[in-house]
Amino acid sequence: MRSTARVLVALATIAVPVSAQTMKESLDIKRQAIANQRRVLVSGALPLTDGEAKGFWPLYDAYEKQRGDIDERTNRLVADFVAIEGNLSDTQAKAMLAVALRLDDDRLVARRDALGRMSKVLPPRKLMRYFQIEHKLDAEVRADISRQIPLTP
Repeated sequence: MRSTARVLVALATIAVPVSAQTMKESLDIKRQAIANQRRVLVSGALPLTDGEAKGFWPLYDAYEKQRGDIDERTNRLVADFVAIEGNLSDTQAKAMLAVALRLDDDRLVARRDALGRMSKVLPPRKLMRYFQIEHKLDAEVRADISRQIPLTP
């Protein structure tokens, strides 16, 4: 997984425009770069038999598509927040918080559903390994997003 971390760090260092207006595009580019490598990283860290691979990869692809939709909405929320943070009204803040929590819920539901389907084609130890790999990759993406949001207004 050390090579995984190096790839993700390299992807995370793609220049981020200062303009909040282009932040969403920058986040989309970074996420796409990571998504393009994610399958390679997962396949390298999760040894599967031919039978397991035949059942796993279609489920993985479906999960990635669902995750991509959630990530797109997350990028839009982050960009919107950064764009108006200094002038954020209470109403806007409440609405954004509701969207953020809904995104968290959607992400958890998608992950549970995917793991439930994958549990039918992978033994528990490999499923847990896949979960750990995904958790690590997701943490890298979340860390990159958090670097885009300043601590102080």
